[in-house]
Amino acid sequence: MPGQASRSLVSIDIARAIAALGVFYYHQHMGNVLANYSGIKWLNYTDAFGAVYAVPLFFLISGYCIHLSNIKYIKTREALPIKEYYKRRLFRIYPPYLAALIFSVIINFITRPGYHISAPDFIVHLFLLQGFTVNYFNTVNVVLWTISIELAFYILYPIFYYLRRKFSLDYALLFTLIVSCTSIIYFSAKSSTTLPELYCVFNIWFAWCCGAYLADKKVLNSRDLKKTVYKIIYAIIFVAFFLLKTPGLSKFLIIDYQFNILIWTAPLLFLLDKEKWLSGSRSLFIKILAAIGLSSYSLYLLHKPLSLLKNFCAHQFLPSKLQPAAVFIGILIIPVITWFSYKYIEKPFMAKKRKTLLNARSLSIHHYSRL
Repeated sequence: MPGQASRSLVSIDIARAIAALGVFYYHQHMGNVLANYSGIKWLNYTDAFGAVYAVPLFFLISGYCIHLSNIKYIKTREALPIKEYYKRRLFRIYPPYLAALIFSVIINFITRPGYHISAPDFIVHLFLLQGFTVNYFNTVNVVLWTISIELAFYILYPIFYYLRRKFSLDYALLFTLIVSCTSIIYFSAKSSTTLPELYCVFNIWFAWCCGAYLADKKVLNSRDLKKTVYKIIYAIIFVAFFLLKTPGLSKFLIIDYQFNILIWTAPLLFLLDKEKWLSGSRSLFIKILAAIGLSSYSLYLLHKPLSLLKNFCAHQFLPSKLQPAAVFIGILIIPVITWFSYKYIEKPFMAKKRKTLLNARSLSIHHYSRL
């Protein structure tokens, strides 16, 4: 998912690649396939990474990167330029999303006999509202609900920024904790929980803002992160994470999801601490991972419809003996295709986003020079 800082960090690109490949791996049912072919049954469980833990990692990375790109304003005690901020977010998230939405609908028509998309379903997806509805939560493309939640995080972020600037970083995070706890208590009290309620943006807001908190600390007060108190907090997160996986605790599913995000804080900081080494590495493996990380948003958005198309073509046009090989080759080709999507769909709008930012800054400088 999106949320790219002004300067690309190899460590962040690798974290994105891990998350995107996890979702991709899961949706190809690779764990199950490998278990069946190898006879090693435990490989079935490897699908769980993409099914349960990859999207939470994306959310933490998103919070980190969104705040990282705005720390320059924190340093100068400036208010967040709201209009400019929302323009940048719109250029970053929506054009690739719209392309993926249209492509997904077309592929559904091709690969699913009798497929029909209603006008309300398409309109809901067009305005990124599917993550807040029960009927249209994952009707077009199973991953698109997360983009709704991501957009909501973008909308809410200026509140966190304002509190950070006006009061303090700890105060801002505490506010989001109170909001998330209130939301979680409300939905947990219900007899049953729908998917939009389980993944309600207010439930997850605190965990997402923990990514922003890490960015703030990492850039402005990195020594703080070495303090014992943070090690104790992570130890509590670590223990709670595993306790909530105990059978019979399904009623705490909403709380469990928060810890699926928070558990990634230490691994993310570990990667960030290795930035200098990673950025200077000549390893082909690291370079490939970083490239996948750069195109991770396109891979995330497009891998499901591309997988449907791959499977449809293999079974429709090839003899049964060639189908497994074609499916496997298709799996390898999909990240290549999504790289070109990144290059020719995402990057042009990212350039436009940067141009908008530069124009806004030059106007601001011109304005103050006249005062």
